[in-house]
Amino acid sequence: MKEIFEETIIKIENIVLPVLKEMDLELVDIEYLQEGGYWYVRIYIEKLDGDVSLDDCAKVSMTVEDDIDKLIDKKFFLEISSPGVERPLKKEKDFVRFTGSKVKISLKHKIDEKKNFEGILLKFENDMLFLSVDNIELEIPFKEVRKANLVYDFKDI
Repeated sequence: MKEIFEETIIKIENIVLPVLKEMDLELVDIEYLQEGGYWYVRIYIEKLDGDVSLDDCAKVSMTVEDDIDKLIDKKFFLEISSPGVERPLKKEKDFVRFTGSKVKISLKHKIDEKKNFEGILLKFENDMLFLSVDNIELEIPFKEVRKANLVYDFKDI
């Protein structure tokens, strides 16, 4: 079953990427999941040089909706949005881009008896994340990252 979801996400990505490229937008993530009895396709997009507008989301939605609808035989809700201030970090290029940012990392296996870390992303190179946690530098293999996202500091508001 998991393979079907992964194949569907790849097919959705193949539909979405050319549209985003034409609009000067980047793909952050795609989710295809069931929540509370309803199916959702969520596509998270961003602009590297600014904020994603509601018009950007609407245009992407209108452009890809029919093709995605042909792909999925069950009723679903299509949602296009920005990833938000605590955006996920999925790809290697995300970790490079957000070097110097505060991040939260969840691991597949424990390092120093812990699976969850929050700290400053110092750098990413040779498939390794370098994270400063309480002034201690950790080296985390990229393949061990289960989930990662930016951490927004709300006290700066």
